[in-house]
Amino acid sequence: MKAKTYLAVDIGAGSGRVIALSYDGRRLNAETVCRFPNAPVELGGHIFWDIPRLVSDVRAGLAEATAKYGGNVASVGIDTWGVDYVLVDKAGRMLSLPYAYRDSRNSPDTMEKVFSIAGRRRLYDRTGIQFMPFNTVFQLYSESREPCSLIDFADRLLFVPDYLNYALCGAMENEFTISSTSQLVNAGTRDWDGELLGVLGIPERLFRKTVMPGTILGPVRGVSGLEGVPVVAVGSHDTASAVASVPAVSGRSWGYIATGTWALMGVVASHAVINDLSYELSYTHEASVDGAFRFLKNCTGMWLVQQLREDWRAQDGCDTGFEELMREAMREKPFGFFIDPDFREFQSPGDMSGKFMRYFGSTGQKTEASRGQLFRAAMEGVVMRYREVWSELQQLTGGALESLNMIGGATKDAMHCQLTADALGVEVECGPVEGAAMGNALAQMKGLGDISDFGQGRNLVNESIEKQYWRPDTQSSEKWDEAYSRWKEIRGSAAAS
Repeated sequence: MKAKTYLAVDIGAGSGRVIALSYDGRRLNAETVCRFPNAPVELGGHIFWDIPRLVSDVRAGLAEATAKYGGNVASVGIDTWGVDYVLVDKAGRMLSLPYAYRDSRNSPDTMEKVFSIAGRRRLYDRTGIQFMPFNTVFQLYSESREPCSLIDFADRLLFVPDYLNYALCGAMENEFTISSTSQLVNAGTRDWDGELLGVLGIPERLFRKTVMPGTILGPVRGVSGLEGVPVVAVGSHDTASAVASVPAVSGRSWGYIATGTWALMGVVASHAVINDLSYELSYTHEASVDGAFRFLKNCTGMWLVQQLREDWRAQDGCDTGFEELMREAMREKPFGFFIDPDFREFQSPGDMSGKFMRYFGSTGQKTEASRGQLFRAAMEGVVMRYREVWSELQQLTGGALESLNMIGGATKDAMHCQLTADALGVEVECGPVEGAAMGNALAQMKGLGDISDFGQGRNLVNESIEKQYWRPDTQSSEKWDEAYSRWKEIRGSAAAS
């Protein structure tokens, strides 16, 4: 067969990429065409996403890919992070830059106001979504209470990838997986929860029936050489696309962890797991590309080490690579310091090393630490949280999980992978590195009829990549047990202080 190329636009909270995935009838090969930054802009004390810049960078990246792959390009798909949205008027004009999810407006106080109206437990039972201050439901409630709310002038709400699709092909659609991150989709009906919207005073006119991954939206406009090439709705939430790419072996029980700034650990479930324990532990039910649930916990991932690196770059005036920092951390004694990666103060940018030191002081730990010790504390804290979530998942789903599939950029970090295997005491299968882009391409292939379903897509990924396996060091299991107990004690003391 003639080779086909699918262009995957994959944008995270820090950067974006255009990746070309070429299919020769047997294997799918990924090549990064270009990268571009995605930094929020500060205006009036708030931070917003620079959507016009993103649109420009996406078009430029697609043009660069077209120059290389030309007539082989079969389609285009876009995935991004979740929850953030753009409001547009009846003429399709963007009313404002969208607030970034880490903006100060997204506070626990707003959550409490929504709980007082909709009911905390009732909100969870209806949506099955983990409570986080930046969820769309809380952002929209904040917007509705503004003195001159943009909602009054809005005709449609488009999530960030929905808006980028609209800018590229003119179709205004809400894709299903990105919509499910909003905490506005009913877990039972799998549609917008009209009753919840009414209680909170959010107009239903902003939303339309969601479309599934694999839906062809329309032809590309405004990119020379791509005219007529279809834009396909993919798993527009990057984690949905990443999970679609997991090359899991049929018949074996498995969990996944999609790594990046965030770490999302979970299983694919055919039905919702909404009960007292899932509510107490705040597990979430986001949509998978095939309509099932991604039953997962959203944890802090590489954010901590990214921020530490930013601190040191500002202090030293040089950019130390992750490999060098990892070597420094590996030279340090294990379990010298303990941190809770989900601690509230760690979630805002800036002065991460100072925040670590203050955390150490408030929890009775030493307050002097080297760069390697800080890096190691961050990595060990992250995998301690993995261990806790892995145990909870098995308790919630009622069965043992035989393997963990790790996907995303952090699979390239040997220290991270080995620590994960050791902390969980389970074999970790790593790959693909470009998980979101692979899953993005699979939805395009399904839309064009090149694969019949996502199960066939997983098999294709399995044939296309070389997985790496990390096995736990069984001789260190007692030390990990002791350290895990100590980690939980320190986390409890931080929460009480």
